[in-house]
Order: sequence, then C-alpha cells, then structure tokens
Amino acid sequence: MKKLPKKKTMNRADATGIKYFIVHACVEIVCFYLLRYHYPVILSGIIALTFDFFAFLPQGIIGDFIIRHKNIPYETIGNVLMLISVFLVWSSLKPVHVTGYIVLAIGNAILHECGAISTVADSKGRLFPSSLFVSGGSFGVVIGQTLGINGLPPYFLIIPLVISEICCLSSRKSLRADSYPVFDCVNKKIPLGIILLAAFIVTTVRSYIGYAIPISWNKEIWQSFFLFFTMGFGKALGGLLADTIGVRKTAWIGTLVAVPFLLFGDKLMVVSCIGVFFFSMTMSITFAMCLSVLKKNPGMAFGITTAALFLGLLPVFFVRFDNMVNAVLITAFSLLSFFLLYFTLKKPVKE
Repeated sequence: MKKLPKKKTMNRADATGIKYFIVHACVEIVCFYLLRYHYPVILSGIIALTFDFFAFLPQGIIGDFIIRHKNIPYETIGNVLMLISVFLVWSSLKPVHVTGYIVLAIGNAILHECGAISTVADSKGRLFPSSLFVSGGSFGVVIGQTLGINGLPPYFLIIPLVISEICCLSSRKSLRADSYPVFDCVNKKIPLGIILLAAFIVTTVRSYIGYAIPISWNKEIWQSFFLFFTMGFGKALGGLLADTIGVRKTAWIGTLVAVPFLLFGDKLMVVSCIGVFFFSMTMSITFAMCLSVLKKNPGMAFGITTAALFLGLLPVFFVRFDNMVNAVLITAFSLLSFFLLYFTLKKPVKE
C-alpha cells in the first residue's frame, strides 16, 4: 500500500502568534469597551491618558520581572485583573471608576508582555509571530469602541476574557522558556545605546503619525473598522516581509513609501489607509532592533517600544496642529525615521 502523504501542520511559532493575536484582540475589546462606556468626550481624555500611562510605561519593568520569576501565573493574573476592572468600572460609584481603569491598564500591560515574550521564545528568529500578535490589537480596539459606544451590557466581556485565558494557558510553556532566539539586524559598529534610542524615536514617530494624520473622511463606523484593520494588516505584513526580503528593505518601504499617501489622504480614505498600512510595517523593525541589543530580555525590549508609543501619543492630549503644520511634521519625522533606520540597521551581506 502507498503511504498517504503527511498532513502539513502549523509550526509552533505561528501557532503561538495566532493564539496571542486572539489574546491581544480580546484584551483590547475589553479595554476600549470600558474606555467608551461611561464618560463624555472631555473627561474621557483624562481617563484615556491615565489608562495609557499605566498600560504603556510599566511594561518593560513587568516584562523583566516575568523573565526573572517564571513560576508565577502571569497570564491568569492579567485576565483576573481585567475581570476585576470590569466590575469596578461598571460600578455605580464614580470614585472607583478611575481605580478600575488603572487595574484594567495593569492587566493589559501584563498580557501584552506575556504575548511579546511567548512569541519571541517560539519564533526561531522570525519576526512574523510577534508582528501577528501585535496586529491583533488594532482589530480589538475598533470592535471594543463600537460595542462600548452602542451600550452592549458589560457582562458580555466575560466571553473575551475566557477566550483570552484559554489561549494564554495553551501557550504557558512558551512564556517560561529558558532561552530565546538570537536577533541580529543592527550595525554592530554603532553603540548599543544609540540603537535603542533610534528604535525609541522611530516608534515614537509611528505612534504620533498614527494619531496626527488628518483623516476628515473618518465619519462612519465602517470607515473606522477599515482604518484599524488596515493598520493591523500592515503590522502583520511588516513582520512577514522582514523575514522574507529583509529588515532593511522593509524599513525603507515602511518609512518612505508611506509619506505621500499620509500627506494627501485627508479626504480620500483609500489613499490615507495605504499610508497607514505602509508606516505600520515599521512596528516589527523597531522591536527587532531592541531584540538585537537586549538579546536575553524580550520583555524589556518590548517595553522600550511601548514607552515610545506613550510618548508619541502625548501631543494628542495637549496640542492641536492644523493640516499644514501636520504635513510638515509628518514629512520631517518620516525622513528622520528613514535616516535613523538607514544608519542603524545592518547591511545585507553580498553574495
């Protein structure tokens, strides 16, 4: 008898990426539902800033702690904190709402770090699993906002949290790996501190551009879905391209090709989304730069990029620029990102 061909099975790296894509989407559904649930526009800015502070800034510290103390059930702690926050935010007592958002943010930060460390541990040196994990957030953000604005009962949030817990527990061994693959995409002649600073600046620019680009066309729910889905696909594709054509070429595409589309897409949805798509591709590049320096600590490497994300969104809360100023800033920052990546990323070896 002829032997039947073996069925192709998904490799562990991509399986972990998919699981944490789902976790990330579920986490953001809960977070952005709750951020949109209670407050008017003016107060929601204060709530959002408080949430972002506790969600983004502590991640490097949390990630370092996870790597140093592997026996604690971090995944469950993160999901339980988020569940507790649902009841605090849902409470009729307004004084406890801010506490609820802080608890929510810390749970968010823990689960982000679980995803970053797990996907790197299983990656075998590929960026796609981590970029796939990160891209899940873009899908969760818009779904959570939509559900929160339309007043769906909060108790439904138990569903995404249960799904998140199941996916996390199925990858618990990945989070507790003893070693990590080596990433080597930076110019070794440049001091390590300069590499980290360059990655930090480029990530800050990506965050700023994501919030600052003029998009007057974004008026309907389906348009918000399209924008965030485009952003998510860009992040995932950036990792895939980096693994196939190289980090350096992907960085150039993400920074230079995006500029004209970002500048001239104010009233044209497709044009604007193409720009967002290309610039989102740089997410995996900056993470890879940090991983190339902090080889034994992917938790801290990811935390550096999330701290930069927080810095990049700060101007949105305090400053408003007109379209002309925004255009100048977007162009200047994009070119700055290109030159930083050009000089800090390692050149491919010629055959």
